[in-house]
Amino acid sequence: MSNEYTPISINLETFNDTGRVKKYQERWDAAREHFHKDKSFREQVVKSYLAIRDVGASAVHSNTFLQNMSVHYANGEFIGEQLMPVVSVDKRSDSYATYPKREIFAYPDDAIAQRGRANEISESRSSANYSVNDYGFSDFVSTDTVDNQDAVFDEMKDCMEKPLYALALKREQRIASIVTTGGNFAGNTSTPAVLWDTASPTIVANIQTAIASTFRGAGDSELIGFTSIDVWNVMSRDAGLRDLFKYVKEGLAMPQQIAQYLGLSRILVSDARQDTANSGQASATYSRIFGKNFGILRVAKSPTKRSAHFGSTFRLRNMPLATQWFDPSLGTKGGTWCKQACSEDHKIVAPDTSYLLTGVIS
Repeated sequence: MSNEYTPISINLETFNDTGRVKKYQERWDAAREHFHKDKSFREQVVKSYLAIRDVGASAVHSNTFLQNMSVHYANGEFIGEQLMPVVSVDKRSDSYATYPKREIFAYPDDAIAQRGRANEISESRSSANYSVNDYGFSDFVSTDTVDNQDAVFDEMKDCMEKPLYALALKREQRIASIVTTGGNFAGNTSTPAVLWDTASPTIVANIQTAIASTFRGAGDSELIGFTSIDVWNVMSRDAGLRDLFKYVKEGLAMPQQIAQYLGLSRILVSDARQDTANSGQASATYSRIFGKNFGILRVAKSPTKRSAHFGSTFRLRNMPLATQWFDPSLGTKGGTWCKQACSEDHKIVAPDTSYLLTGVIS
């Protein structure tokens, strides 16, 4: 086979007869004339040409993390330890003395006949006990991660703080479960006949009835109301509650204002949330930790003898305990383990000193 090309003959005269070449030539001539006559058009063409040749901004920059901003969510404030305050203990289990309730409210006849004897008072003592449970979380951060992190991150700090926060959240959930369960109040619980987010609620009367049902002890204590932000938002708009101070200050009712008028030391409003979705579920389900309840707890101002209050958190002294250690066996450079642990028992002490109104809103 020959490698030589075979020449192709084109009859330009015949080709020109089709008019295509002529049309192309006419267009080219018109464009060239327009280019020379129209200055603005000429400048536009030049700018477009230079823009094509220019180095784009994206070609000279690689995105990095801002050092003065990042996004991180935070939960609401926790109120659990204010409702069941900490009593520091030295042993994992022990007993505490209890005095029978009935002996305070009934005595024999105190009349003395001539040459008679005064009736003797019958007394007894008993005890209850606590037993701490162990709780904790750990986290790990590799040395490679710490060495490679950008300035905006502080993975070692997160390693210590995340377990401590997780421990606090679980504690809040445990205490909330105790103080929002009607069965833990020795009968001092009810659901309002008229829910507070419906027409003509009797919020003031409901709370007054609840307070009147509580007992107290000889030790220094205070009555504290607690609820969730969902319930409080309803309460703060209630005409009956606002009527208590309408000549003092305008606006929505504030927790301390209502507490003052109702005879409570204060009202704690929890806006903390929890994710109740099952682990591994694609979407989260958020709810308020303290639900749709309003409670009144008698809280001890400090651990003391002869105190009657709802409950205490018995905790081993010097807890929570933070531990950190290096583990060289993992990865190329090893890493650091961070652990937060606590041993405590949330113990109901005198349930009838308090009252729980359940499901106060729909």
